[in-house]
Amino acid sequence: AARAVGLLFMVLLDLTALVGNAAVVGVIARTPALRKFVFVFHLCLVDLVAALTLMPLEMLVGSALGGSPGLCRVYLFLLVCLSSVCILSISTLSLERYYSVVHPLRYEVHMTPSLATGVLAAVWLKAVATSVVPVLGWLSPERPPAQGCSLQWSPGAPCKVFVVFLAAFYFALPLLVIVVTYCGMFRVARVAAAHHGPLPTWLETPPGRRRSASLSGSRSPAETPEEGRGAAVPRTTPHRTPGAGGKAAAVPLAVGGQFLLCWLPFFSFQLYAALGGAARGVALGGGPAETVVTWLGFCCFTSNPFFYGCLNRQIRAELGRLLATLLKQPPEEGLRLPSREGSIQENFLQFLQSTGRPPEPSPGTPRRDLPP
Repeated sequence: AARAVGLLFMVLLDLTALVGNAAVVGVIARTPALRKFVFVFHLCLVDLVAALTLMPLEMLVGSALGGSPGLCRVYLFLLVCLSSVCILSISTLSLERYYSVVHPLRYEVHMTPSLATGVLAAVWLKAVATSVVPVLGWLSPERPPAQGCSLQWSPGAPCKVFVVFLAAFYFALPLLVIVVTYCGMFRVARVAAAHHGPLPTWLETPPGRRRSASLSGSRSPAETPEEGRGAAVPRTTPHRTPGAGGKAAAVPLAVGGQFLLCWLPFFSFQLYAALGGAARGVALGGGPAETVVTWLGFCCFTSNPFFYGCLNRQIRAELGRLLATLLKQPPEEGLRLPSREGSIQENFLQFLQSTGRPPEPSPGTPRRDLPP
C-alpha cells in the first residue's frame, strides 16, 4: 500500500510538472511580447526536460527494473545535471531581477542577447562538468559491488569531497544569492515608498483613505499649489497600515522558502550520509529515505512554473487568453485576477518601477499648475 501511494504521488507530481512547465514555455514561445522573459523560459524548459526524462527514470530506477548499472549511471548524470541547471537558473533569474529593479539603466545597457546566451552557456557547462564526477565514481573499481543507485558511490574521501562541493556551490551559495537579491529589492521598495508615497497594491488601506489599486494611476503626495494661490502644501508622509513591512517581506520569504523546502532535505541527507552516516549505520545508497528527499527536491520542478511563471502578471494574462481561446470563450471572460489578489512578486516589481514616475494630472487641473 505504501509503495502504491508513493507511486501515485510520483506520477501526479510528474504530470503537474509536465502541464505547468509546458504551459509557460508554450505561452512565452508563441507571444513575442513575452520573449523578454528569456530566463523564465529557460528555467521552465529545464524543468520540462526533467519531467520528461529524470522523474520517470527515477521511478524506473527505484523499481525492480532499474538494476542495470548503465541505467543507473544515466540517471545519476541527469540527476546532477538537471538539478544543477535548475538551481543555477533560479540564481541567475534572481540576479537578473535584482539588476533590473535596483540598476535599471545599467540593466538596459548591458543585458543584451549575447550576454544572456553567454550566461546560460556557462550554466550548462558548469552543470555538465559537475555531473560527470559521479559517473566516473561509479566506474571506479573501489565501488562496492552491491551498492545501490545513489550519489554515495563509496565511503572514501573523493565521494565526501564531491558531496561537500555539491552542497556548498549548488545549495548554500544559491540560497545566499536568492536571499540577498530579494532583500535588496525589498529595501529599494521601502525607500521608494518613504520618498514617493504610493503603496504597493498588496497592502491594505483604511476605508477612509482608499486609493486606486493601480499604481500607475495613483497620485504621489508631493507638494501641490493651492487653487487661486501660489502657496504650496507641505509634503506629508502617507499613512502606513500596521504590518505593511511584513506583507512586503513575504516576497523574499516565499521565494527563499520554496527553495529551502525543496532542496534542504536533499542536500542535508547527502551531507549526513557522506560525512557521518556510514559510521551510524545509515545505508550509503538507494534507501527509502533517499527516495523521499529526492522527490522533495523534484517538487522544485513542479513549483517553479507557478512561482516564476504564473505569478507574473503578463504571463498569467496570456495564459488566460490562451485558456479562453481553447474553451471558446471571449478573451474578456478568461482568467483575470483582481489587482489585490494578483501576484505579490509582480506587484512588488511594478511598485518599484512606478515610484519613479511623475504624478499624473487630474482631469480638472491645468498642466502649468503641476510641480516639476
